[in-house]
Amino acid sequence: MTPSKDWMAIEDYVNDPSFEVGVNSFLDHAFQKLGTDNIRYPCCECVNGEFGDREKVRQHLLVYGVVKRYTFWFHHGERLEQEPQLVCDGDDDGNDDGDGNIAEENGNKLDEMLGIIRDIYPECNNVGSSSNDSNLEEPNTDAKRFYNLLKDSQDPVYEGCKSSRMSALLKLLHIKTLGRWTNESFTMLLDFLKEDLLPKGSNLPKSYNKSKKVMKDLGLSYQKIDACVNDCMLYWKENEKLNACDICGASRWKSNKHNGEEKCKSNGKRIPQKTLRYFPLKPRLQRLFMCSKTASLMTWHHGKKKKDGTMRHPVDGTAWESFDTEHPNFASDPRNVRLGLASDGFQPFANSKTSYSIWPVILIPYNVPPELCMKQSNMILSMLIPGPKGPGDAIDVYLQPLIEELKDLWEVGVETFDAATQRHFQLHAALMWTINDFPAYAMLSGWSTKGYLACPCCLRDTRSMRLPHGGKECYMRHRCYLPMNHRWRKDKKSFDGTVEREGPPQPSSIDDILNELKDLENIILSKDPSVKTKISHEVRGDNWNKKSIFFELPYWKTNLLRHNLDVMHIEKNICDSVLGQ
Repeated sequence: MTPSKDWMAIEDYVNDPSFEVGVNSFLDHAFQKLGTDNIRYPCCECVNGEFGDREKVRQHLLVYGVVKRYTFWFHHGERLEQEPQLVCDGDDDGNDDGDGNIAEENGNKLDEMLGIIRDIYPECNNVGSSSNDSNLEEPNTDAKRFYNLLKDSQDPVYEGCKSSRMSALLKLLHIKTLGRWTNESFTMLLDFLKEDLLPKGSNLPKSYNKSKKVMKDLGLSYQKIDACVNDCMLYWKENEKLNACDICGASRWKSNKHNGEEKCKSNGKRIPQKTLRYFPLKPRLQRLFMCSKTASLMTWHHGKKKKDGTMRHPVDGTAWESFDTEHPNFASDPRNVRLGLASDGFQPFANSKTSYSIWPVILIPYNVPPELCMKQSNMILSMLIPGPKGPGDAIDVYLQPLIEELKDLWEVGVETFDAATQRHFQLHAALMWTINDFPAYAMLSGWSTKGYLACPCCLRDTRSMRLPHGGKECYMRHRCYLPMNHRWRKDKKSFDGTVEREGPPQPSSIDDILNELKDLENIILSKDPSVKTKISHEVRGDNWNKKSIFFELPYWKTNLLRHNLDVMHIEKNICDSVLGQ
């Protein structure tokens, strides 16, 4: 157990004998934990920059005093699994009066930032235990980030403040998000706090951009990828430095309508016409296991399948069982993640008259219990596809970074630390479902959900009729899913005036679907009509608009059949419910 740190807050350490007692207890703890002959000097003169033996370190501490902000002894054997002791103001009442430098808030409430940092960098929990100068090595990138975060989590906003710099910034940014503040108004608030309210020497950043840099190591950043204004391509990978679209020739940059000159920011950088915001998936999946609160929940589905025929969670469905049968290596580790993808457009502005449609793409991990699956806190934002209009079939262009990452997660995986078992493992993931309304379903699947062949499950066998007065397609053949002897099959008056004698349509085979899609590979998906590949449904005899980018996933070819299995499972449950079975 870490000894008391009350002695560190003593101001008159030269004349107070309890300071020397505290120094000796600190030295006992450090040498016992590290098991070395030399440790770092935590005095105000050396600030953990030099090494010395016990007597020299003791003398330095008694002469120069201890660094008061060094309340977490990570250079001297203390680990994040140990909760740091509260550093009080030196009074006997046990209460802090505000004059001590502490990393905790409100007395016995420990600063939660240490727990967050432990979850983000678990492999760095044991850093800082070098024995002597000859063995010193430069910290790796993760260790440097860990030290920076640890410093920010302990440094108070100003001398005597109970909130650390990072804790204060996180709360301010959270308020900004909930209050929908602009970046400019947030910068104005920081400037007001720093100049007019906080004491001189406070270490809050001066602007929103500088605040984002402090938070960057927490893993909350995203990638900006420029896109063609006509949705033809991304300026990504080998096309990253292009200034115009390779397909339609449109300029990458915004220009002035009057003189044709390219628009630039105040720093001289040109402004792109469209920018995709992509949030990398791997670090977000790793975070689910690195966080001690969610790691154990990620294996909830293992052994939870119900045998009563009722579908309460995707694990109860036929698709999950079929996937496990086809891919036993993936199913052998319950920590591998099953994902669903949802996307739809919305108007982000308060003025509903403004014509604009932005498309978020969200991933949902289905490893967790049903009561958590669709919670907002459990959803992973994957990308923000810019407007002003929806991407249409060209959504495949924007999905390229995600599909590439999903392929790598399936084939290679990513090394991940599991906080539940305290072990590293190779994490794999598979996208198993999409969740959409019918128009968005058409964009993702490639099968148009309009006209007489609208059903993406029945495909060419879709059964429809045109209303004589309304002129619209109507789909009234749902009685075909009922048992053959059901009385509703012969009920002409209540339905469309016919007797239903046929059974349900049979799902198309994978080979048939792939043959139909052969001529649609690598077609141009663009909003520029002069370059877009034109598709005629009447000539083709089907409703395919494209071969979906999801077919690039190695396991996606059988996903359509698995989806149909679950659809028929749900339809059977509905029929059973209607019939009272």
